[in-house]
Amino acid sequence: MNRYIYQRTRRFIVFFGVITILIALYTFVVLTFPPSPGEDLSTTRIEVNQLHTEIEQVLARGPIAGPLPESSFPYALFDIHGKNLGSTIQKYQDDIDVRLLSTIKEYTAPLIVDGTQVGTMVIDYQLQPQWRTAFFLSLPILVFFVAVITLLFIHMRFIRADVINPINELHDAVGQIIKGDLNASVSYDFHGEVGELCHDFEAMRDELKYAAEREQSHREKERLLYASLSHDLKTPLSSISGCAESIKYRVVEDRAGIEHNVDIILKKTKALTNSLDDILTHVQSQMREMSINKEELYSGLLFERLLSDAAEDASSKELMLEVEGEIPNVLLSVDPMRIEQVIQNIIGNALKYTERGGRIVIVAEKKMGMFNLAIEDTGCGIRPEDVPFVFEPFFRGEKSRDPNISGSGLGLSIAKYIVEQHGGSITCESVFGEGTRIAFDLPLL
Repeated sequence: MNRYIYQRTRRFIVFFGVITILIALYTFVVLTFPPSPGEDLSTTRIEVNQLHTEIEQVLARGPIAGPLPESSFPYALFDIHGKNLGSTIQKYQDDIDVRLLSTIKEYTAPLIVDGTQVGTMVIDYQLQPQWRTAFFLSLPILVFFVAVITLLFIHMRFIRADVINPINELHDAVGQIIKGDLNASVSYDFHGEVGELCHDFEAMRDELKYAAEREQSHREKERLLYASLSHDLKTPLSSISGCAESIKYRVVEDRAGIEHNVDIILKKTKALTNSLDDILTHVQSQMREMSINKEELYSGLLFERLLSDAAEDASSKELMLEVEGEIPNVLLSVDPMRIEQVIQNIIGNALKYTERGGRIVIVAEKKMGMFNLAIEDTGCGIRPEDVPFVFEPFFRGEKSRDPNISGSGLGLSIAKYIVEQHGGSITCESVFGEGTRIAFDLPLL
């Protein structure tokens, strides 16, 4: 298409140029070389001859006493000494040197009386080609031709710079994208239809590149998840297997030893169940199949129960869980089971990353038509560059994963999905080395 536009424009320039040149030449030739002598030219010459004869007859009768005979063209009369006998030509009103008569550019004719030249008649009309007149009359056409050709060349340059080159860039970039290179960009950056097309193409390329990077990141996270799960599943399974073998082969026979091994088996089984539940919940959220069964509940009773269970978990790990102030008792429309998952996932992270003797503080308030709950801990915190990604699936903030800390990296991602399905939002603030604050809100009824 681009070559078609360029070729059509070039053909138009050539065609228009040829036509303009032919018109200019025709005008120049017609004005320079008038038609062959015809009726108009013959009439002029007859009139000149008649005037010449009339002047000679007047001079034959004596000096010219009255006005000069009338004529359709100017003329002047001089005797043989250069004396002015009469003139209707402005520049020949005075006497002239007779020797200059041969240099006069106008038409001249001798005045003969009785076979003797008595003077000269100067007639102001041209029978030669009018080069100057022809040139000035044809000049506008030539100027118009040059102007149009210049504009057309500018137009061609515009087409090449603003249409052909950008389309070629787009063509090359599309070819690179087809080959899998999403870094091939289009440099054309101007307004207009082509510019908007290039901008839209760049926006599309950026989206494709971002999607490809996200997909690559997701695959990397899945790979890390599989490695993490293999460890998280293998470790408790090894413990369960070891404890079961100890009981089966009577390595431990006393009741206290058997109960201890059974407690380990139950603890590791619960950890495995939690990991599998997280994976199942994540898959449901990704497939938009997670069921949310909302009920109208008062926040006070709901969160007091949930936080009391969390307080027991914190106490078992020698951590202190406190609720600052009272929990506002407002009416909410929530799924209590899913909200319990949110609390467990957030507080579970706080328990994992807070050393013994640390504190977990719960702050609840009613704010701008929302019920807001914040959970603050005094744990290790999150690095600033990792904070924006804490709600991403499979995200684990540790650069080198601590084998003593289990988890799938799905807890906060699941919490975010559940909160958003309830019409709320969730945020994270953290200072590395000092602690983390996770807050979410739910709309009031």
